[in-house]
Amino acid sequence: MSRIHNPMLLEAWLENGEIKDAYISDTLYRGFEQILIGRSALDMPYYTQRVCGICSSAHAITSALAVEQALGMHIPTNGLLIRNLILVSDLIQNHLRHIYLYTLPDYFRGPDIAPFIPHSEFDLRLSTKENTTLTEHYFKSFEIARIAHSAFAVFGGKAPHGHGIVPGGASMEVNVDNVSRYRGYMMEILGFIDDVLIPDITLIKERYPEYIILGQGVGNYLSVGGFPSPEGSTLFSQGVILQGKRENFNEKHVTEDVTNAWYKPHGPLHPMEEDTVPDRSQAKGYTWVKSPRYRGQPVEVGPLARAIVNKEEIIGTGTLGRIWARALELKKLAKATLEWLNRLEPGAETLNLKMEQDSGVGIGLHEVMRGTLGHWVSVKNKRVKHYQIVTPSALNFGARDATGTRSVGESSLLGLKIGSEDLKEAGRVIRAFDPCFSCSVHIIDGEQIRTLKIRV
Repeated sequence: MSRIHNPMLLEAWLENGEIKDAYISDTLYRGFEQILIGRSALDMPYYTQRVCGICSSAHAITSALAVEQALGMHIPTNGLLIRNLILVSDLIQNHLRHIYLYTLPDYFRGPDIAPFIPHSEFDLRLSTKENTTLTEHYFKSFEIARIAHSAFAVFGGKAPHGHGIVPGGASMEVNVDNVSRYRGYMMEILGFIDDVLIPDITLIKERYPEYIILGQGVGNYLSVGGFPSPEGSTLFSQGVILQGKRENFNEKHVTEDVTNAWYKPHGPLHPMEEDTVPDRSQAKGYTWVKSPRYRGQPVEVGPLARAIVNKEEIIGTGTLGRIWARALELKKLAKATLEWLNRLEPGAETLNLKMEQDSGVGIGLHEVMRGTLGHWVSVKNKRVKHYQIVTPSALNFGARDATGTRSVGESSLLGLKIGSEDLKEAGRVIRAFDPCFSCSVHIIDGEQIRTLKIRV
């Protein structure tokens, strides 16, 4: 599989052309949670943004929330709204790139030029004219994603790894010029979503209707909510659905297990109780991704999960169900910015650096590009004593836990019929989650122990 970042390995066992079992692993250890120990708590939004290049503001907001809770800091209204605007513009550029750069090339035939070659000819159902149109929209999406980054930079300073989100609020001021510029960018993005993106996804789901269902998860969904208003309501609701039953989210039920990962062994522990101690010698280990669970169960996170928790209309819970939910979420996010812009007060305070204490414990939770993101921090004398991060891709693609239960991603591949040499069907399913893995992934033939074709 290609077009996924960080080193990702998929091992699939096939029997009569059907996937009977699958393991998904991340083969790169980075150790961010260790890097953060002893550093200034107020610098966390800068350090943690380096966890990722395409969703940096996601870590900025969650780390800021965690530090603010630990130190007793309060955010001005303007600061809260600016944060929403920065993060939304980052979500938009991510969703655009995920849909056009990572996902749609599995469904249409591009021209015989890079980056479309080499390509698989398997199961392409669009006409020549439709392929040409999708190719034009593919390249147009880069321009729109760039505009989304320009909107990010209005209040974030630069993209990625912006300077706008800091403990205590936002570092940028509000004036008529930056409000007007942001609104102009967003109106152009909304036009592209309505006129190009949604019709493109509509075409794909009409030509590949079985993928609306293929690749279903485990039926558990999680959202911690996000994008608060000054009054306390949120654009995304919080909630958990476990085997069809809905309940409120409680972070105390979040645990991580490392039974089948390359870490010093421990059973399910809450993030504030566990450490990150790498151990590549673990016999059962097959990945650097831990096993996050909620009440001991794997849960799916992302736009589809948010839509289900929010009780919004969906078309299905499989591969194209996830992509369709992401497309509709794009429009929802872009429209929300127009209301937030109207509520900004030019010249009013955006940052409050007052702290009630210099030590404490904080939890930052927010819905971001790929789903639920959590940061847990313990601060002593304004320095980080303990830090743990649970990412959306860990929730969707973590290792099997102590009971042998598969992740959502691994489970979504079971029973999938394979007719292509390069497991194209599996690639479609996995990419629909928008995993934060590698730019290139190798497929291994377990019997021959050789590297197979890599499609770029």
